[in-house]
Amino acid sequence: MHRLFVLALLACGATAAAPKQPTSKPERTRNPCFEASPPIAAADLWKALEKYSWSVYQSAEEKPPPPTMYGSCKVDRNKVTTTAGTLVAELGCGVRVLVPGIRDSLGIELGTATGKDVLERRPKPTTPLTCLANGHDQARCHFDRAENADTDSDWYVVAGQVGDEPLTGDAATKFFSDKRLVELDVSIWCH
Repeated sequence: MHRLFVLALLACGATAAAPKQPTSKPERTRNPCFEASPPIAAADLWKALEKYSWSVYQSAEEKPPPPTMYGSCKVDRNKVTTTAGTLVAELGCGVRVLVPGIRDSLGIELGTATGKDVLERRPKPTTPLTCLANGHDQARCHFDRAENADTDSDWYVVAGQVGDEPLTGDAATKFFSDKRLVELDVSIWCH
């Protein structure tokens, strides 16, 4: 009986409803050092661990701060690692981010972000972009410093090759836009 009803509806021009697909929420990233916490801003991570950021600039005679824990992460000199030893971040004049769960000032974090996400979130007008080789299979891309900026802009490392010569302008934007981000270098006071 049910089958006849569906056939009658289809014959009259009705369309059969598609089966309802289960909906799944996108996976939320977590702060890599505080399991139950949402992602953290790189600037906040740097502020919390500022004294460790200076260890990278100390001479061999200067004693660095003693190793400590930051949530479940270990902090030794300027390196933040998980209990399994995965490098989460390196501190200096900024934060070198190597895992999801730490965001730049645009809200970008590693995982699924691409250069297009960065380009869409950057304030307009956007300053020129330059991409340089960063080893064999990566490129480091950055925007020129804005006239009113006190510090350098953030760097975005993407998977992909640019060749021997840096890319600038439209060529850099085209290259960068579809590449997956593999590292963030967030400037705090870098010049």
